Amino acid sequence: MEIIATNALISINATFAVQLISFLIFLYIMNRIMFRPLRSTMEQRDIYIDRVKEEIRSGKEKLENLAEELDAQRARVVREADRAAKSLESEGDRQAAELIEQARQQITSLRSETEARVVDQVKQARKAIAEEVEAVTVAVMEKVLHRRLSS
Repeated sequence: MEIIATNALISINATFAVQLISFLIFLYIMNRIMFRPLRSTMEQRDIYIDRVKEEIRSGKEKLENLAEELDAQRARVVREADRAAKSLESEGDRQAAELIEQARQQITSLRSETEARVVDQVKQARKAIAEEVEAVTVAVMEKVLHRRLSS
């Protein structure tokens, strides 16, 4: 079966059918050997990239959650530290007030003791002075009167 046309650029004959079959076999082989594995590799790569993107997204979410948790813990620790500082400050104020009160009581008792000693010493001094005054008075009167006074 030979169709011959002399004025056409392409001649359709039996070689065309062989070339067509040969081309189809070539496409089948290329599809099996090259395109299917290539498509499979591309799909696996896309799946891997999607999985990595999902891991990145979940990692970012975890990081944000941890950052929020850390901020909450930091705020909680700051509040506890403020409470502890205020507690220690009030405890210190209370102890200082107690110490001041004890010091005042000691000062008051020391003042009372000192005043009692001073009063006692003044009494003793007055008694001693009274005795001396009496003796001096008697001596002065004896000299003024030129006689001896009997006690």
